Amino acid sequence: MRKLNLKELLLPTFALCLICFVTAGAMAMVRHYTSEPIAKNQQAEEAAAREMLFPGAAFEEYENYFVAYRDGALAGYLMETQAQGYGGLIKVAVGLDPEGHVRKLQILSAENETPGLGQKITEEKYLGQFAGKQSLEEIDGIAGATLSNRGVVDAVNQAVEIYKSIGGARR
Repeated sequence: MRKLNLKELLLPTFALCLICFVTAGAMAMVRHYTSEPIAKNQQAEEAAAREMLFPGAAFEEYENYFVAYRDGALAGYLMETQAQGYGGLIKVAVGLDPEGHVRKLQILSAENETPGLGQKITEEKYLGQFAGKQSLEEIDGIAGATLSNRGVVDAVNQAVEIYKSIGGARR
């Protein structure tokens, strides 16, 4: 049996450490240069969702919700919530009227849901059935996309719970 000398042992170890260091540095550099544009894009998408849910409204931002005002009057509440779907977290913007009924909702992210099946949660036919409801027992799910449907319903329920916790229209 042959003995390894120190050079044969350290050279590959040093090479692997150098490769890891260079790769980590490159990843850190990419993150540094892309994190700000990604954050700006996300903020723009969220602002577009607020405008879609409450056109022309002014918003007051609180820790976990927005209050929408139109012409100085309370127009409603907007909550951005998320829940587990089939392919990961589903992020939803939920607009509630002053009485706490769902006004409209928009899926902010659900890109990991199953194409052609779970992605149906982003269609107006599905989302439209939430309008006017405060209790979500009457929502028709999507056959074969139970977890995606449950994720949206859970996210909307979170928004209703936030509404109740802040005192709703008495605010």
